[in-house]
Amino acid sequence: MYQPGILYSRTASERRDPFLAWQRDDKAFFASGACHILAHMFLSLHIDEGYELIYIRPVDNLPGNHYYASNGIWAFDYNGWTPEEELLSVTRQAYSEKYEGWDFERIVIKEGLPRHIASGDHKLRPPEYFPHLPWERAYKYIQQFDSAPPES
Repeated sequence: MYQPGILYSRTASERRDPFLAWQRDDKAFFASGACHILAHMFLSLHIDEGYELIYIRPVDNLPGNHYYASNGIWAFDYNGWTPEEELLSVTRQAYSEKYEGWDFERIVIKEGLPRHIASGDHKLRPPEYFPHLPWERAYKYIQQFDSAPPES
C-alpha cells in the first residue's frame, strides 16, 4: 500500500537546518524535501521511456507538494513503483484528513526541473542548497527498485 508523504513530514528544525534534514533516512529524505531530486534522477535514467515530471500542487497553498515521475499509469517516487491512481487517491485521502478542503492540481512539468526551479513558482530547494549534492544519494536509492514497473 502506498505511504503518503505526510507520514514523513519534516519537523520545523529539519526545515530550518538542511544538515539535520540530510540525516534522515533515505525514504523520509526523498518523501519530504527532496522528492523533486529523486524524480529528476529517475527521469535522467529513463530518457525516452514515456515518463514525465509530475507536480502535485495543493490548492490554497496548503501543505502536500509532491513531485514524482509517471507515464500516466505507473508512478515512481520514494515508495518505488505505484499505480498513479493509487498514489493520487491515497495522497488525497491522507491530506484531506488533516487539512479540511485539501485538494490538488496534477501538473506536468514540461520545461524540466532546472527551469522549473528557476521559475520560482514553488518552494523547491535547488540541488546546490543541500549540504551535499543529492544526485548520488538519489541514484543509489533508485537502484534498490526494479528498473521497470511490475507486470500488470
